Amino acid sequence: MKKLILSGILAIGTVLAVKAQSVKFGVKGGLNLAKITNESSSKTRASFYAGGLANIALDQHWAIQPELLYSGQGTKMKSSYLGGLITAESTLKTDYINIPVMVQYSIVPAFYLEAGPQLGILAGAKLKGGNVSVDVKDQMKSIDFGIGVGFGYKFDMGLGVSGRYNFGLTNLNESDKQTNKNSVAQIGLFYMF
Repeated sequence: MKKLILSGILAIGTVLAVKAQSVKFGVKGGLNLAKITNESSSKTRASFYAGGLANIALDQHWAIQPELLYSGQGTKMKSSYLGGLITAESTLKTDYINIPVMVQYSIVPAFYLEAGPQLGILAGAKLKGGNVSVDVKDQMKSIDFGIGVGFGYKFDMGLGVSGRYNFGLTNLNESDKQTNKNSVAQIGLFYMF
């Protein structure tokens, strides 16, 4: 399976290198609003994302944009005990290195829509409640596959704004007792060099 994936990436890279009209590099960053699905007490956790990108224009409308991003994700949870007499709040903080590969279509030169797959590598996971923090990385899967859809607007000076929604396809838990997946909305800025 690994050889098949590597062969596919190599073939796509070769085609892109031949067809690409221009390649631009840039940086991006912004706000993450993350949550974990199928968790009844799950609330949105705000964090940030930041990283670099390469925009490979195929023609005046189509482009491929691979990115390498740090992404703070996770969720906030509220639990009730003794029939609701006692409530406790906790936060699951997850750190991912995400590698999305977005296919972009420019409706007009400045405005584009995008969609594509994303590979996430879990760098860290901590569950914090009160003054207690527990490392839970071993209880979570180290790889997260997802799909991203979004939009963006590029200004003439190289600056732009973007929005994206990433929904996970992989169960985050090592045990299959419950299926939880990442759900992350992003809004931010990018700058093309």
